[in-house]
Amino acid sequence: KICKGLDFIHGRGVAHLDVKPDNIYVRNGIYKLGDFGCATLIDRSLAIEEGDSRYMPPEMLNEKHEHLDKVDIFSLGAAVYELIRGTPLPVSGHQFASLREGKISLLPGHPMQFQSLIKSMMDPDPVRRPSAKEILGHPIFEKLRNASAKK
Repeated sequence: KICKGLDFIHGRGVAHLDVKPDNIYVRNGIYKLGDFGCATLIDRSLAIEEGDSRYMPPEMLNEKHEHLDKVDIFSLGAAVYELIRGTPLPVSGHQFASLREGKISLLPGHPMQFQSLIKSMMDPDPVRRPSAKEILGHPIFEKLRNASAKK
């Protein structure tokens, strides 16, 4: 559901830049992305303010802002990874650096197809990360697409 929101704003030239669990709201089973305080335009015509560093990809930490939509993809991948692991992401140090190098621990009990999607979302190279639209079309969500089509 959050990917639908990202696809919508990215399609309108906006990057959120602060996707994290605290900014994902759930009410009555509906997920919404909130707190657009760091949002900016993908064309970089507005100032860029970084969100929470725990969810920031390496290019933002190195002040490379060419692919702002892919920043949101990394952040969403990091947020999902954190939620599945059940432990907060590191703020700094070796583990922090490892995540930005694409070194992600296995998530026991979760399908490898899902884990590889998370890994691709957190790829150190923003060009290799999928777009929100590509994530929505990922085979792992086929059952969800079929279920909502039947409603």
